[in-house]
Amino acid sequence: MTETFFVGVDIGTGSARAALVDLKGKVLRQCVKPINTWNPERDYYEQSSEDIWSAVCHCVKVRRN
Repeated sequence: MTETFFVGVDIGTGSARAALVDLKGKVLRQCVKPINTWNPERDYYEQSSEDIWSAVCHCVKVRRN
């Protein structure tokens, strides 16, 4: 029998998060990776789409035993 799992990903302004969840809704693994934000001038904020994608990939790929 093959087990089924789900991966949930959430991107916020400060971090990317991912969770591995089983069919019963139990969170089996979690990962949080900060995302850089730059403030080059007043009331102006920047984030790198490459940095966001890298954080998501890190969280989805991470293994913890």
